[in-house]
Amino acid sequence: MKRILIVVLFFVATREGMSQTKYLSSEKIYDISFGSFPSSKMDLYLPFNRTKETPFVIVIHGGGWVAGDKKGDRGSQQILMEQGIASANINYRFVDSFDTHYEAMLADIDSAVNFCIADAEKWNTRKTNFIFMGASAGGHLALLYPYLRNIKTNSVIAECTPVDLADTTTLAYETSIGLLGIIFKMAGATYTPGQKIDPRFFASSPIYHVKNIPTLIVHGTADKIVPYAQAVKLEKKLTSQKIPNKLITIEGADHDMNMKDIPTRNMIYKEIVDWIWKYNS
Repeated sequence: MKRILIVVLFFVATREGMSQTKYLSSEKIYDISFGSFPSSKMDLYLPFNRTKETPFVIVIHGGGWVAGDKKGDRGSQQILMEQGIASANINYRFVDSFDTHYEAMLADIDSAVNFCIADAEKWNTRKTNFIFMGASAGGHLALLYPYLRNIKTNSVIAECTPVDLADTTTLAYETSIGLLGIIFKMAGATYTPGQKIDPRFFASSPIYHVKNIPTLIVHGTADKIVPYAQAVKLEKKLTSQKIPNKLITIEGADHDMNMKDIPTRNMIYKEIVDWIWKYNS
């Protein structure tokens, strides 16, 4: 009789445990406020049946530090979510000629990351070991933030990204295409050819702050906004310091990395997803 009772109790307990198992549905939550500025908004994409081991990507949009919006990266979020990857896609303050420079943008990323940590229990997501991902100016911030901040980071994905803004050849090129003024705003400093480079150009350049963080670089060889040489320079620096990295070269591609070409687009996203899962632990 006791044996039958034990079996029955075990069966009931098992059924109760099964009934309490939580299979989380996928969620998309838009325009979550994470800070005190009008721009402090994020879109959150959470995959089905996520756990605290699920990769979590902080997506940072591009736009030359003076424009752009997170809406442009919702397609990337969708692809990540379909591959079981969570993401927070953030807006941030834009730079100006007065008091909003790269430090302000990094502070906005701080606010977003801290918000994600604070709400991790509610979302059933991780509190550490994030991935940072961005293109162009967003890639610059995705690199600079974990390089300068004391935060555990699984990896960085940087697409068509400026990495050395203290390089005189790069500054001369950006002058020729009319973008030097934007770099001045981002760095909070100016440059006159033939004169000493202001330290703020070094301070705001990711290549001078590299950490041992696995880094995926994607860049087109015909980029007319950010020269391909920037990607090669970062790859060489990371390799010289034995930091895991991979450069995906898109032959003949401009600043858009030829993403309108479906095979190219699929290849890039496969590389990104594979990279995220490879360095998820």
